[in-house]
Amino acid sequence: MSDQGGYGYQGNQNWQPAPYGQPDPYGRRPTNTLAVLALVFAFLIAPLGIVFGHIARGQIKRTGEEGDGLALAGLIIGYIFTALGILAVIVWIAFFGLLAAAFGNAANEASSRSLTYTTPYSYSTNTTRAPSAPTTAPRTTTPPRATTSTGPAPTVSGTDRQGFISGGPSCNSTNPAVAIAVTTGSRIVICETGVGRYYYKGQRLSDGATIELDDPTPTGNGFTVTNKDVTYKLTSAGLVITGSGGELGREAALEFWIN
Repeated sequence: MSDQGGYGYQGNQNWQPAPYGQPDPYGRRPTNTLAVLALVFAFLIAPLGIVFGHIARGQIKRTGEEGDGLALAGLIIGYIFTALGILAVIVWIAFFGLLAAAFGNAANEASSRSLTYTTPYSYSTNTTRAPSAPTTAPRTTTPPRATTSTGPAPTVSGTDRQGFISGGPSCNSTNPAVAIAVTTGSRIVICETGVGRYYYKGQRLSDGATIELDDPTPTGNGFTVTNKDVTYKLTSAGLVITGSGGELGREAALEFWIN
């Protein structure tokens, strides 16, 4: 009887497992490491997931490793999350831009409503001119000048000897008006405090802001008053505002009366 290798015959005693690093004889392939990282980073840092996914797929094509599905999933999720991130940044920027603009407009509106003619340039700060009224010649009355409360009644509508009855500037109760005007942008009254002493009151039509200046001087058919380096000249043609740099504004007269 031939020797079969003893009890528990083991077959070929020369078999050895495949050396480390060599292809598995049973066809099992390792999973690409970057493919796994691509899927992980797609949720954590989406752009890295995209980078790892592209590199992993390139390696898998060369080496035949497993993990192409992981790399592809990492690419898809990475692109989706990256797009959502970009969209969120755009929405965030647009939202805060609109919010800042709204606050700016509210602040400007509050500032314009509280504006009074107390600074040298305040009368000309309104850069938006009032809509032009129909072109008509201003009604002008130019009788001989009187410096007392006697004389003809004002011809400007809605006025009496103290100025505008309502909705406009008027003189103090003991001071008569010596000139009244309505321009395309203002209502104006010149009041007399005594012989040769006057004061100027103006109201801007756009927002109701007012100004009062002392000591306007008669200049021909009208008055001129200076507030620091800004000069207001009222005539039957209208109101002209000038500063050190030249003309700041011009408003045509719609109605004009002078005593």
